[in-house]
Amino acid sequence: MDDLVIDLSSGQILRNGISLNLTPTEFKLLVFMAHHRGQVLTRSQIIEAVWGYTPDLDSERTVNVHIRHLREKVEHDPETPNLILTVPGIGYRLVK
Repeated sequence: MDDLVIDLSSGQILRNGISLNLTPTEFKLLVFMAHHRGQVLTRSQIIEAVWGYTPDLDSERTVNVHIRHLREKVEHDPETPNLILTVPGIGYRLVK
C-alpha cells in the first residue's frame, strides 16, 4: 500500500504518483477504510459512516457495488485485490 497516497488537504488519491479520479463517495469510502486500516469493517459500519444512515439489505448491496468500483480504480488487478480485501460473511478490510 506504500504506492497509494491519500492527500486529505487536496482531496486527491495518488497511486504510483498518478492522481486517481474518484467520486466523492469513493473518496469518503477509501478515507474511512484508511482510518480503520487493518480492521474488518461490516457493511453496516460502512453505510453509517460514509452515507450517514441506518443500513438495510439494499444499502448493504450498494456497498458491494462501490467497493467493486473503488477496486477498479485503486487495485493493480481488481480481479485479485490485494488492498481492499473481502472478509466473507462480514465485510471488507483495507490492508495495513
